[in-house]
Amino acid sequence: MRISGLAVLSPRHLPPAELRTIERLIRSAPITDGRPTIDFHGIAVEAHRYGFFLNTALVLEDERPVDVSDTLWAILEAAERQGCDWLLIDRDEPVCTESPLLS
Repeated sequence: MRISGLAVLSPRHLPPAELRTIERLIRSAPITDGRPTIDFHGIAVEAHRYGFFLNTALVLEDERPVDVSDTLWAILEAAERQGCDWLLIDRDEPVCTESPLLS
């Protein structure tokens, strides 16, 4: 069994345009094997009731896709550097005083 970390962040720290795009992808995602299949420019997305998860693996394998903001990429890199495989964007999470608010 492998144990991995989870970073949690308020959606207020994401660029509003990216947040809207990911939420739209979640609403319109095709269902494969009973689950929505969601991909945001190569970043795996998993929806949940109060937000969504973003997988951090792409930051290890690739350069930042041109359609992913420097802000989101830096957040994913910071989560991965701390040993997190996933970043949870949770609408109930308080804002983080160390991160800028974007919405």
